[in-house]
Order: sequence, then structure tokens, then C-alpha cells
Amino acid sequence: MLNFVYFNPTKVYFGKNILDKLPKELSKYGKKVLFVYGQSSIKRIGLYDRIIDLLKDFEIIEHGGVKPNPVLTHTREGIKKAKEHKVDVILAVGGGSVIDEAKAIAIGALSDRDVWDYFEGKAIVEKALPIITVLTMVGTGSEMNSGFVITNEEKKAKFGFRAEPVFPKVSFLDPTLTFTIPPDQTAYGAVDAFTHVSEVYWNKTNPDVDITNGIMESIMKSIVKWSKVAVLEPGNYRARAELMWCSSLALSGITWCGVGGLSLPAHMIEHSLSALYDIAHGAGLAIVTPGWMKYMKEKRKTTLLQFAKNVFSKDSVDEGILAFENWLKEIGCPTRLSEVNIPEKDIPEIAKNAYELAKVWNMAEEYPVETIEEILKLCL
Repeated sequence: MLNFVYFNPTKVYFGKNILDKLPKELSKYGKKVLFVYGQSSIKRIGLYDRIIDLLKDFEIIEHGGVKPNPVLTHTREGIKKAKEHKVDVILAVGGGSVIDEAKAIAIGALSDRDVWDYFEGKAIVEKALPIITVLTMVGTGSEMNSGFVITNEEKKAKFGFRAEPVFPKVSFLDPTLTFTIPPDQTAYGAVDAFTHVSEVYWNKTNPDVDITNGIMESIMKSIVKWSKVAVLEPGNYRARAELMWCSSLALSGITWCGVGGLSLPAHMIEHSLSALYDIAHGAGLAIVTPGWMKYMKEKRKTTLLQFAKNVFSKDSVDEGILAFENWLKEIGCPTRLSEVNIPEKDIPEIAKNAYELAKVWNMAEEYPVETIEEILKLCL
């Protein structure tokens, strides 16, 4: 096991009837709250009214309308509000997209630079407004990590990075808030969480990490098992709770301990699908990941075989890939570019777009444009 530093300062409230603690936690950081949320779901399920009632003793500045793939223009609007009102704390209520935008706003609110400079590596994040989250959709794990992703519409670039100051101070995880998530979004969230783990599992530098491997295998098996239940039984508390905690752990840093260097190539390629076609991130991962596995089945043979045996109880790499694809299909995910109307002729453009992120993520040497194109051809 290689040397590592593990740090995760986020305080988590998990379970039913936990939101009563929200005012107490918010008050630790001030009375002016930027309330960041999505488009309509929290109003539809009554959560918006509940939050407003809980925050009756606070000054609330609302910033709603965050898109499923959060965009830079809307983020800049949030930064402007935060600065004008001199907010003390940001409350993000929603899924990963809402929390991601809240993190970008938290940085921009305390900076004189344009926030996109940080995504392009032109500046280092030194401070951010405190963030508290109420999670309503699983997948990104953003409620318990320092990572986030934003799409620059003008540049057609979907970039992300990690910055320690944006770890949420507190996150509220109530599985009952995910009961109304439709089957397709449930499936996409499960795939996102799964690949947060599987990409580390396949691409780690050091394979000799029994405890970390065991944690990753347990998370992946649980996601496979409980995603099937949640898709069919949306109100199954056990299934929703298992998926929620798996998702939070998946990108909390616990799976990186002792593994050495790692990379997320399927995420890197998928970000271009989301940026160019605005498809759901989890749907894009369901398409790209099997293609990557097929392309890398010799180069990553050892870890892919271990994955096949320990996650899907299969005896070969090919059987493991097939079992993975069958799970994706069973929960209703697309597994081919053609299923989301992306034609083969677009592959060169997608590959060039993805390569720009590969350069930012220091993956350009292993994933030149030609390699990305070959992987995408296996996704047709």
C-alpha cells in the first residue's frame, strides 16, 4: 500500500427526519443565505416550502434554475448575487449539479477573477464561502467531496477539478427525498456512482491494496443489487438508502487510499458528450464505459479479470464486460451512441473536444485524439 493522505471534513446527517437540524448548522456561518436549487422538482415534492419555513429567521437570496449539466452563465449570475448581497453561506438543495454550481459560486464570490480561470488551471483556489447541502438525487457524490464540474457553453467545454475549500461543511442525506426520482434518473445516478469507483479500480497504479479493493468491490456490488430494486420500487427505503450512501462513499476519497496514481478516462470522454449534446452524464457513462473496457481489455487485463470475478462472479474479462452491459440494460440505460442519436461521423469532433480535457487532467499522453476515437468507435 502506497503512502496517502485522507481528508474529508464534511459532517453528514443521514436518515429520516433530519432537516430540523438545518437551521442550527446554517446559523454557525451567518444569517445571509444564498439558496441554490434546480428547476422544479423541489417545489413539486414540497421540499422548497419546507426549506423556506425552516429558514424563516434567515435572510434568503434565491438562485434557482440550475440545469442538470450546470452552465457557466448561470453560475456567473449566482456569483453576482452572492457578491451583491454579501452572503455568508450557500445552501445547495438538489442533486450533484446543484451542488457543483454552488461550489463554483462559493469560489467566485470571494474572488476578483472570472471563475472559469480556475477550471482552466490559471489560478489556484485559496478560499470559498461555506456550503451546506441537502441531497435530493444520488450519483455525483458532490455532497461529500471537493470536486465539481461546470459546462462553458461558449467554449463547449465541460471541465471539472477538486479544491479543498469547497468541501461542504455539512450535508443532509435523507433517502426519502429521492423517492420521486424517475427510473431513468435513478439508473443514471447509479451508473455515475458505480464508475466513480470502477475507474479507480481499473486505473490505479498500485494493485496491492486489499482493504481498498474490498471497499470498492462492496460498493460496486451494492450499487448493482440495489439499483435494480430502486428502479422497480421507487419508494423502497432500503434500496434508496443503500444507493445514497454508496454514492457518497464512491467519491469521498476513501477508494483512493493507497492506490497511487489514478485516472478517470470514461469520465473524461463522457464530459464531451454532455457538453456537445447535453445528454445525462450517467447515460453517457453507460455508453462510453463498455467501449473503454473493450479497448483496454488486454492492457488492463488483470484488474478487469479481478472485476469480473469479484463483482459479477464471472470467469473471464469478456464475460465481465457482458455482465456489466447486461446490468446497464436491465436498469434501462443506453449502451450505444446510436441510442442517443449520436452518429459515427461526429466521432472526430467528440475526440478533439475530449482531448482538451485530457490535457487539463494530465491524461493526454495515454489518450491522444486517435485513441479516444478508437474507444468511441467501440461505442457505436
